[in-house]
Amino acid sequence: MKFALKIAIGCAIAIVMVVAFHFWAQRQARTFFCPLAPPMPAAVDSPMPEILRRLTLILQAKAPQVLAGLQPGMSANEIEKLEWQYNVRLPNAIIAIYEWHDGARHSAIYLGDNFIPLHRFVPLEEALKREAVEAKRPAARFRLTMDRNFFGYRDRWFCLLDDGAGNGCFFDLTRKPSEGAIFCTFTEDNELTFFPSARNLMAGIATCYAQGAYHVKARRSRLEVDENLEQAAKIWKEFGASIRQ
Repeated sequence: MKFALKIAIGCAIAIVMVVAFHFWAQRQARTFFCPLAPPMPAAVDSPMPEILRRLTLILQAKAPQVLAGLQPGMSANEIEKLEWQYNVRLPNAIIAIYEWHDGARHSAIYLGDNFIPLHRFVPLEEALKREAVEAKRPAARFRLTMDRNFFGYRDRWFCLLDDGAGNGCFFDLTRKPSEGAIFCTFTEDNELTFFPSARNLMAGIATCYAQGAYHVKARRSRLEVDENLEQAAKIWKEFGASIRQ
């Protein structure tokens, strides 16, 4: 009887250790592939609705085609239903963005669906569905496997702006704002840019359009959202902090 009890206790300890390793490995993978944020600028004081009103006025004046390519905003009830459906709780600042506009239309052919250069503003349900599909992959089930430990670190990344190649601007549902919950990835340069709040991200976009770093440009037979890379880089330093891996 004592021997059986020792075996049971030993098995229980082993299971606890394996589970602990599983979660430790996931945490290590998250911070290895997407490190915690470096010291960041202060969060923008203006409330999100005010920032979005400013952005609307700037787009009306500087890039009306971009504004025309956005879908109408969602109601609080519509967003709440999606949160319930996908079992997620979005921060108020992200909710405010989707109450402003629910992403870009696929029909905005003349701009290639771009909200900022090379990036599409992803509609809310599409973003939630994409995150849910990632979380339900066979490797994403609770299995104590190396693939889950080291390649599941993106499963709770909610995509706000998407370049179609795995890069974009994300909200990490597992992080606090101070850890860099809002960030943009640029794989080609191995660069990550972190923002202390979603307000900084949207205020930075507004400033880029206001100062002409982002602008609509005729290219061949269509219009595109173009970028002055040097000017934009200077602007983004005011709102976020970048690191190279």
